[in-house]
Order: sequence, then structure tokens, then C-alpha cells
Amino acid sequence: MTKVSRALPFRFRLALWYIFIFAISLLGFETISYFEFRADLLSQIDTGLLSALNQAIPNIDVENNNLALQTVNEPSIRPLITIKNPYTIRIVDERGMVLDTMKDFPSIPFIPQTTLMRQGSSAAAFAFQIAQSRGVWYRVVTAEFAVPGAPRKNIVQIAQSLSEMRSQLSRFLVRSFIALPFVLLIATLGGIFLVWRALNPIIAMEKLAARVREDQLSDRLHYHGPRDEIGNLAATFDAMLDRLEASFNREKRFSADASHELRTPLTALKGKIEVALSRSRSASEYEAALVSMKDDIERLIGLSADLLLLSRAGSTDLSSKFEDLEIEELIDSCVDQVIDANPEKHIHVERIYERTLKTRGVRDYLIRVFLNILDNAIKFSGNEVFLSISVKRNESGDGGDRKAFEQSGVRRGNQLCIEIADHGCGIPESELSKLFEPFYRVESDRSRERGGAGLGLAICKEIVEAHDGEIRIKSALGVGTTVVVILPLASHYSHF
Repeated sequence: MTKVSRALPFRFRLALWYIFIFAISLLGFETISYFEFRADLLSQIDTGLLSALNQAIPNIDVENNNLALQTVNEPSIRPLITIKNPYTIRIVDERGMVLDTMKDFPSIPFIPQTTLMRQGSSAAAFAFQIAQSRGVWYRVVTAEFAVPGAPRKNIVQIAQSLSEMRSQLSRFLVRSFIALPFVLLIATLGGIFLVWRALNPIIAMEKLAARVREDQLSDRLHYHGPRDEIGNLAATFDAMLDRLEASFNREKRFSADASHELRTPLTALKGKIEVALSRSRSASEYEAALVSMKDDIERLIGLSADLLLLSRAGSTDLSSKFEDLEIEELIDSCVDQVIDANPEKHIHVERIYERTLKTRGVRDYLIRVFLNILDNAIKFSGNEVFLSISVKRNESGDGGDRKAFEQSGVRRGNQLCIEIADHGCGIPESELSKLFEPFYRVESDRSRERGGAGLGLAICKEIVEAHDGEIRIKSALGVGTTVVVILPLASHYSHF
């Protein structure tokens, strides 16, 4: 059975489980209803028996030194014999000998009651029992009562047939068993409909996932149902496909651009080799050709190293290599390297630093970031660069006032903010969103001499994000460009 159920599709198994649980619940409800109905009917009978008992006791008197019921013609006893379900009454002594009866009391053996309950303020103590006589079941109330001049223990019993109650219970069971298949049928159809309707989006996801290929990523679910768990799953599935398509397109573009960038120096290198080998040359000519080839090889090595760094920065967890770094010292060392590399430009750097700030990261990687940004600032703006190091304070931090925050000496929940600004020609706003794409270069800077391969900012973005940071660029034509790098602050060291 288990193997068969596992072989069925999930929708069938879900529908079967729904039907099974519903059937068990319905049977449980019907069972509880049956016993509640039975208890209610029995309670009504007991109430009637107690009422009859309270009417019968005053009508018991002593006749010829024996207890006896008054005659039927007495007005006070009439309610006992005119109700729809007639009661039968008998009086017995403590040994069970019948002293008097009314309306053919059934031949039920007398069982002495050991525990009798009091009915309110009545002097009678009573107990209930169910007994059978000649195939008929009766509800019997037995009570002790006191009559002046009578023996000490006086017992009266009133019985009522349970035939009507059993008939009503039988009708209840018949109605339940007749209605049960129809209710289960309706529940089954409804359950199958609901399961199919609920799982339709998942079935659509399965079919769409089967169609997804590298060259066919544009299909989407376009689910228009309610924003419940299924709706959220469908939306997440479409968003995943969006990211997957963007990632594939980015990888395809990256591969094409990388191939193009590698092909150019390789083609040039091949051409120079063919020219050098086209005829016999002197040693000096071969030396000049080899020097020219060396430049192309170095460019290939640099491009390969950048591609390797770009792939590693986005896929490698660098946190195991993190160390505390004083950001002021790190950036100043980058500035010194840029100044030494461009002595002819007489670079002027204006610095505004908030002192003794540290971050955690990999030194060589962060040096690569700031060298690249500073090199771009010098390359495209001239000889003036503005540098700022500050703390970007978390406004939703600990909620204390500013004075108490400063007195604590420790910045909690804050970040380092490094700004590198120039006063160059600026970048068009339409280009800003593409600057971090690999191999992208602004149209005005496409030359190899100035623009490079277009990997620098892409590498910077991957490295900064690997340090749980963020990099942004603000620029305006004719005004200049500002690069903002935000890094986590090493709070255990950072003091005012």
C-alpha cells in the first residue's frame, strides 16, 4: 500500500489524505453527536421519571397496614397515567416483595440500591438503572420514602420503556449512514477541485522548469492569483528566472568581451611575430621586435590577472583572511603610490580625515580598490583630488542621545565612509548605471591608452561587496566625479 501510494502523483496523494482525514473527522463527529443525542434523550426521560416520582409519593398511603397506591380515579394521580409515554409504578419492601403495582410493572428483579441521591429538598432519595424485561429495555428510578405508620424502609419504583428512545436513535443512525456517502462524495469532489486549483501553479512551475534552457530563459509564469503562499512562490520563481536570465546574459557578455579583449593583443602579437619571421633580420631588429612583443604579453598577463581576480572576488569567502586595517594609513599609502607613479602631474591631494578609524578586510584587495579609484581620478581629472574619511552613523542605532553616545567612546552600528572626488569632465548620468559592468568604458574614454580594459570598477565592486560594503558613483558633466566607498567599521577599536 505504501509503495502504491508513493507511486501516485502528489496531487492524488494529497486528495486521498484530505478525504481520509475528512472521513475520520466526520465519523468522529457523528459518533459524538450520537452519544450526545442519546444522553439528551436519557436526560429527558430521567427528568420525566423524577417528575412522576414527585407526583407518585404523595399518592401512596397505608391501607390495611400495607402501602398502596391511591386509586386511579383520584385527581392527583391522573397525570401519571395520561401522559403520552405511560409510566408503570410498583411499591416493594426492603426484601423486594411487591406490595402494589400500577399499569403492569415489568418483571424486573429488585436490586437493592446501595447509593441513593437526594433530589433537592425532597425527602426521597433515588437512583437510576436500566433493566430488561421480555426483550424490552426500561429506565427505572428507585426511591426511598417515608409514610407515617408504614415500615421504616419504603421503596417505590417507576419505570418507562426505552423503546421510543431506541427508535429515535435508530432513525438517527439510519439518517447518518444514508447521508454519510453523499457528504463524503461532495467532500471528495471539493477536495479534488481544491487540490487541483492549489497545485496548478506548481504544475506550471514544473513544466516551465523543464523548458528552461540556456538559450530559452524568457518564459515566465505570470501568476495572477492571490498573494498567498502559492502566489509568493510563483513570484519568487519568476524573480529567480529574472536573475538567472540576467546572470546568463551577463556571463555571455562577459565571455564575449573577454574573448574580444584577449583576441586584440593576441592578434597584434601574432602579426608582429609574422612580420619578424617574414625575412631575415639583424639582431637589433629582432631585439626591437621582441621588446614590442613584450608589451603585448604584459598586457595579456595583466588582463588575465584581472579576469582571475574578478572571478575569485565574487565567489571566494574572504572573511577568513580579514584583519584589522587602519584606513587612514592604507589610503595614504595608495596616494603615495599614485603620486610616485605620476611625478609629471604634480598631484595635489586635499585630505579631511576622521582619525583612528579601522575596518576589517584583506589589505591587498582593498589597496587594489583605492589604487584603481585614485588612478581614475588622476587620469580623467588632472592633478587635484579630494579625499574624505568619516563615519556614516546609523540613525537607528541604540537610540541614546548624542552626548551620551560620544561619551561612550565607541561607535556601534556605524560604517566607514570614504569619498574620493575629482573636478574632471564628469560622466553622463545615463552611463552611471553601467560603470560597474565588466569591460564597459565610457564612450569618450574608449582609447586603450586612457580607458584600459574596463575591468577596474567591476573588480572594485566585487571586492567591496566581498567586504560587506558598498560602492557608489556620483557625477555631473563639467563638475566632476565622486566615488563613495562604504565599509564596515571595526567598532571594537574605533574611538572619538
